[in-house]
Amino acid sequence: MLRLHTDDGSKLMFRRASAPQGGSYLETLGVDAGSGDVLDAFQSASSDLARFKTVPEIAEASLRLALALTRSTVAFLALEGEGGGGRRHVFSMASDPMQRLPEDEIERIFAAASAVAAPTANATWSGVTDTSSPVIRSTCAQALQAAGQTLGMFGVASPTGHTAVQQRTFAAFANQVAAALALAQLDERRKEMVDALVNLRADLDRSERQRLINEERALSAERVEQAHDASVNALLAISRHARTGHDLADFYRRLTRSIAELVIAPRVLFWQLSDEGMLIPLAGAHGIDDEFLGRLHPVASGPDQDDVASRVVFHDLMFRAARSDDSSDFQYVLDALNVQSAIAVPWRAGDQRLGLVAAYDSRRTDGFSREDAWVLQKAGLAAGLVWQLKYAETDLKKTAERLEKVDAARQVLLKSVSTAVDKAHKRIAGDLHDDALQKLTAAEIQLQRLQDPNGDYPELLAGAQVLLLQTEEALRRLLFEVRPPALEVPGGFIETIRERIRMLKSLTGAEVELDLDVPDDLSYEFRSMLFRQLTEAMTNIEKHAAATRVRLSLRVDEGGLHGLVKDDGRGFVVAERDRLPGHLGLLALNERALLAGGWNKIQSEPGLGTTVEFWLPLSESKV
Repeated sequence: MLRLHTDDGSKLMFRRASAPQGGSYLETLGVDAGSGDVLDAFQSASSDLARFKTVPEIAEASLRLALALTRSTVAFLALEGEGGGGRRHVFSMASDPMQRLPEDEIERIFAAASAVAAPTANATWSGVTDTSSPVIRSTCAQALQAAGQTLGMFGVASPTGHTAVQQRTFAAFANQVAAALALAQLDERRKEMVDALVNLRADLDRSERQRLINEERALSAERVEQAHDASVNALLAISRHARTGHDLADFYRRLTRSIAELVIAPRVLFWQLSDEGMLIPLAGAHGIDDEFLGRLHPVASGPDQDDVASRVVFHDLMFRAARSDDSSDFQYVLDALNVQSAIAVPWRAGDQRLGLVAAYDSRRTDGFSREDAWVLQKAGLAAGLVWQLKYAETDLKKTAERLEKVDAARQVLLKSVSTAVDKAHKRIAGDLHDDALQKLTAAEIQLQRLQDPNGDYPELLAGAQVLLLQTEEALRRLLFEVRPPALEVPGGFIETIRERIRMLKSLTGAEVELDLDVPDDLSYEFRSMLFRQLTEAMTNIEKHAAATRVRLSLRVDEGGLHGLVKDDGRGFVVAERDRLPGHLGLLALNERALLAGGWNKIQSEPGLGTTVEFWLPLSESKV
């Protein structure tokens, strides 16, 4: 039981008791008139203070409530910074907003109050000189302590002084303010700790993600390095196989074995794109037996098609699929091939699409990797270049062989050119002697017989006239064969051929089937060469064949002119043609075609007629 006597003579009796939750409160036992209002105000202030949660809110409410409880002029509160050595936070409030206590005066009050351990009451203060500041007769200050720690200082000032009740009420209220501030600071620290933990968790998550990214980057770099090494090994293998000098089939077999070792697959196969737009599996690949090859069929492929094979060949798709994949988009491909995993990349040489190269049934549990696709792609590109080189070598060998034949033919022509000229002269002389000159001699005899008075003049003149006409025809034919006049006229080539065919018909009586489709812009030299090829064959028919039907064709084919002269005459043994009399022209047919960069074939059997066929390139034929 506490009994206190105030300065105004009133009596207050208080009893200390324990609060239900470890706190404390004052129970009024007896009061004089007017003191009950103070206690009611204290309880109301305590309830009001409990509504605020943050330190600034509690400080502001504490000042306002302290002014009301103690009827003071000024209330002030200072909070120490973190750790006691930080910056002090000062809050103050005046009952009259126009009168505020200067901050330096507040500091002096706190300095004086902190000099004693107990609350400072009714201290006389004379330091205020500012006329706008309130007149202060006494102050009441209380240290704010909670949980054994000093949070700061709380005080009020009044020009009339403070009663004992006001001092006791302020002291109790200060303890509640200290507890509220401690709870608020604790809640703030808890929130800061929660925020820090949340931020720490976010930082940990970011660190973990970054660690996973860095780990994945390291693994990717390692995979790229391994893929690079494998690609280099693939290129070295291709280069090594290309230098062995074997044919394409052996190169293909060696290459697929090397690729299989690099991508760790038991089967590697090349699919070649045919001229008809079909992908055809090439036999002889590594790990591809007859049973597996028998399950594969040619696949139509084109740049405007949307199937997997067409997209790989023409749109550079790198295809990968495995039965362990979550997606089932390409399971039908694996089912068609009857494999567990597959990978395919384009097989090309520059812009030329050769097909695709594929590997099946990876020995890795997770199937083929992206790095395997890179290795396969490099191998496909390099193989395309080597494949193209091999074909170029083959074409070069064929060209070299053709040049050797041309050179041999040229040598033969050079050796026999003088003989051929002599024989041509002899043939012309023989034709003149055996045909035109004999007819002229016969005509001369007929004319001499006109001098016989007993001769039949009309009959002799008619006979002489026939002989002269035959001589004229023979000379015209001879001149036509030596140099046909219409051959030099643009568009006169076909007319020249038709004229030569009319001569053939007049001499042999054979029926001639003609098929001509010749460009108009051929050079004179090329027209002359074509004419010699055709007339040489027709001369052979006139002299030796005794044919009743002749077929003559001349058409554009594969960048050149394809000629055909076929008869149903006697025929002969082709192997003996060089020993047959009068067949020098057949040898000239072959040599002339070879010199022009083309070819010539003669097919004949006794009793089955003869076929002369040739092809001359058009590359050097234009005017």
